[in-house]
Amino acid sequence: MAEKELHKSEGNQELEEDKTTLIKKETPDLDPDFSKTTPLNKKSASLSATPLELAPFPKSSHIEQKSGEKTIQAFKAAKIDPIDKIQKDFEGLSPLERDVLIIAEEILKQKRYKAEVVVDRVETMSTLMDKLYSKCIAKLTYTKGIEKAEIFKTIQSLSKKRWIVTDQRRTRREILEAETLQKVLSFIHDYPGAHARDERIENEIGITRNPFIKHVMVLEAFGLVRSKKIGRTLNYFLSNIPEIFDEFVVLFSNPLVVNIIKILLKEEDAGLSEIARRLGVYHGAIQYHIKALESKDLLWKENNRMRINRSLLKSYNDLYKIPPFEEFS
Repeated sequence: MAEKELHKSEGNQELEEDKTTLIKKETPDLDPDFSKTTPLNKKSASLSATPLELAPFPKSSHIEQKSGEKTIQAFKAAKIDPIDKIQKDFEGLSPLERDVLIIAEEILKQKRYKAEVVVDRVETMSTLMDKLYSKCIAKLTYTKGIEKAEIFKTIQSLSKKRWIVTDQRRTRREILEAETLQKVLSFIHDYPGAHARDERIENEIGITRNPFIKHVMVLEAFGLVRSKKIGRTLNYFLSNIPEIFDEFVVLFSNPLVVNIIKILLKEEDAGLSEIARRLGVYHGAIQYHIKALESKDLLWKENNRMRINRSLLKSYNDLYKIPPFEEFS
C-alpha cells in the first residue's frame, strides 16, 4: 500500500507548477515585488520564531476579535514544535504503554513476519501482533503481574493512536531517534505548504526529491503530516495545522487578493468601483474576491465600510511570514 501511495505521490509531483490556478495573468498596477512571489515558492519564507509586532494596526474591534476566533486559536496551536510534541506525547503515555512500545520496536524489526496490523480480537490477531502480544506477556505478565487483557487493550490503543505502524516497521517513538525524519518534519513545520520540488529541501535537509517523498510517507503513516493538492501541486502540512490554513495559502497566493487587502488596510471606506479602478480590473472580479475574504472571516462590512480582520492577519503572519501584511498597513 505504501509503495502504491509513493507512485501516486510521484505521479502528482510530475505535474507540479509554481503557480496557482487562482492567479490571473493580467493584473496591472499590482505591487511589482510581491507579484513575483507566492507563499509556496518564496525562498526566504519561514516560521516567525517571535510573533510579529503589528504596531501600525489599530486596536481590534469587538466584532473583529470574535470573528475568526477559532481559526486564531488553531494557528496558535500549530506553532508548537512537532518534535517537542512527540516527546511530550510520549511522556504522557502510561508506564505500560511505554513498556509495550519498547518491546514493539524489537518485534517490528523481525521481517520474517508479514507487516500486518489485526488486533480486533486476540483470536484473530495477525502473526506479527501475536508475536508482540506473546512477548509482552512473557516480559510483563510473568515479571510485573500485568494482566493479559490489559496488555491486549494497550496494544489496541497504541495501534489506534498510531504509535505502532507495522508497515513502517517502527514506532512513533523512534522518529525521535531518526535524524532525517526529524529534519523533514521540522522542514514542513517551518515551511507550511512546501512541496517536493522545493529547492530548500536539498539545501537544508541534504536529500533529493524522492527520498523526501519517502520520508513524508512515513510521517503521514504516523499521522504527523498530511498532503493536499493545491492547483496542480501536492503540498505538505503538519497534521495539526487547520485545513483553513490551506485555503489561506491559496487565497494569498493571488496578488490581486493581496492588493485588495493592501488598499483596505489603508482606506476602509474605499468602494468596489474605486478598488477596481486602481487595480485595473472589472468590478465583478473585485466583488468575487471580497466575498471570498468574507467567507474566511478576513473581512466584514460595517457602516458602509469594508473592515479587514487585522487580528486574523496577525495570527497568520505569526505562523507564516509571506505575504507580510504588517508592511501594507
